[in-house]
Amino acid sequence: MADYKVCILAAGIGSRMGGFTQHFNKALIPVHGKPAIGHIIEKFPADVEIVIALGYMKEALEIFLNSAYPQRKLTFVNVDKYTGPGTGPGYSLLQCKNDLQCPFIFLSVDTLVTENIPTPHKNWFGVAPVKDPSRFCSVKTQGETILRIDDKVKNDNTLAFIGLAGVKDYETFWNALENNKKAISGEIQVSNGFSSLLEKNMTAKSFRWFDTGTPEAYNHTLTNYPHGTPYIGS
Repeated sequence: MADYKVCILAAGIGSRMGGFTQHFNKALIPVHGKPAIGHIIEKFPADVEIVIALGYMKEALEIFLNSAYPQRKLTFVNVDKYTGPGTGPGYSLLQCKNDLQCPFIFLSVDTLVTENIPTPHKNWFGVAPVKDPSRFCSVKTQGETILRIDDKVKNDNTLAFIGLAGVKDYETFWNALENNKKAISGEIQVSNGFSSLLEKNMTAKSFRWFDTGTPEAYNHTLTNYPHGTPYIGS
């Protein structure tokens, strides 16, 4: 087995997608004939264990994954609360803590990229340029080094966090995420943990970001995400 794991957050209701996710989990939104989560899973070597946080319409998603990837090591974590105050990506990720006591790669299920995904042998943050950083978790950088993380506040940053990161110093990360339950926009954010890694040295990794989390972004992805993107591993 690989010396790291991958964690995919797929518990949320996908409210930003409106009617798209009324009857199924957003992880199953198709991109060129394949569910979004399938594009993510196939980016990684077969010996990498993948931990998946489940919540909204979890039964159908679990059935699909077990059927589509019977040879892969998939660990399912049931998130007890995935909507309402006090929930959010940070809360869902904390539910996976016991299964992530090693370096790991974090992914939101609505994030697709075409580049190689680095292993978490150092701390890194996936970023892409945006016009309005106040809508996102964003970063201030000096070269590749991240100096500051700002979450959904007005600033002069130009790079947004895309929901993809590598965590080498996992003990530091978990301690910070557990001890900081501050809500941002009503949700516990993963930035509460990632901010602790700045003192451990965290680098910015640029990606071409394809988002399936809103109708507008999804349409852009359908138009621009390459057909038949091959497995490229990490």
